[in-house]
Amino acid sequence: MIELKEITWENFWQVVELKPHESQREYLPSNAVFMAQAYVNLKFKYPDACFALSRESHVVGFSKVVYVPQGAEPYRFQEGTYMIDAFMIDDQEQGKGYGREGFRQVLAYIETKPWGESNTIKLACHDRNTVAVGMYKKFGFCETDQFVGRDKKMRIYSKTLER
Repeated sequence: MIELKEITWENFWQVVELKPHESQREYLPSNAVFMAQAYVNLKFKYPDACFALSRESHVVGFSKVVYVPQGAEPYRFQEGTYMIDAFMIDDQEQGKGYGREGFRQVLAYIETKPWGESNTIKLACHDRNTVAVGMYKKFGFCETDQFVGRDKKMRIYSKTLER
């Protein structure tokens, strides 16, 4: 079973050293960059949480969740929303179902609405990252016409939470 674990000094370097499959590397910055972005989010008082995805104390992946207030940069969403800002499974651990199980755990965490009311979850993914897009669509995410990122190639996908 995959568990969401807080990033601590005990698992920090394991998380930093995780690598996505070679076919997905061009679409994702490193986990260290995602954790640095979390620091910036916290400075702007956007609630943010980074998680090690662990199986029996072995780190197999990483996820970052942030609450993006209405109109906040860089997204400028029309409503406050939960954002899955990062989700990845290590290259050596892919194909074992950890992605689906870990993603379910991330969604369950968001459904507790730890930082306030919102009925939407968003994420950004490159359209050519077909493995990730396929999984997100299976979980009910739909593509939008909004793009983000330095090069505006990351499409926003959105899911409405059941009330």
